[in-house]
Amino acid sequence: MQTLSDNILLQQLKTEDNASFQLLYEFYFPSVAAYVKQNMGNEEDTEDIFQEAIIVLLQKVRQPDFVLTASLKTYLYAIAKNLWLKRLRSKKLISFDEFEQKQTEPEFFSFEFHPEKTKEEKVETWLTKITDNCQRILKAIFYYREPMDSLMKKMGWKNKHTAANQQYKCIQQIKKEKQSEEGA
Repeated sequence: MQTLSDNILLQQLKTEDNASFQLLYEFYFPSVAAYVKQNMGNEEDTEDIFQEAIIVLLQKVRQPDFVLTASLKTYLYAIAKNLWLKRLRSKKLISFDEFEQKQTEPEFFSFEFHPEKTKEEKVETWLTKITDNCQRILKAIFYYREPMDSLMKKMGWKNKHTAANQQYKCIQQIKKEKQSEEGA
């Protein structure tokens, strides 16, 4: 951010200083709006999602153990993105396969890089290094909380034992990536 550090802005948010909300809208709303619009949203959706994201952010910053490990822009954007994808899935406007194809980022959104990655960022990195099939399986189970029965049908598995084996194999791929990163 150009005028305030993330820590100062977080302190102002905790006290619900109106100026802090204005700065959030001024600096962070455009990237969230672009993402929502690029992914089947309209102007009203962009405003709703941004407001919901601010509410989630406020709840998080009020927690005594909250530590911001990425830039505030990245963190707020991630919250908004997750809220929008959750809304698309709940309205059945997008299936898991369509989500994989339609997921886009606004081109002008630039992340601020920090030497320490968050747990979520590390998991995302590990996910990109495993097989596409395992990416789909793990995202369906852990990100989208798809019931195993539904996933079994979608993937054509014969029984729960097969499903459990597939899940285990995919988790092992993630563990292998984690170990190779820690060894590097």
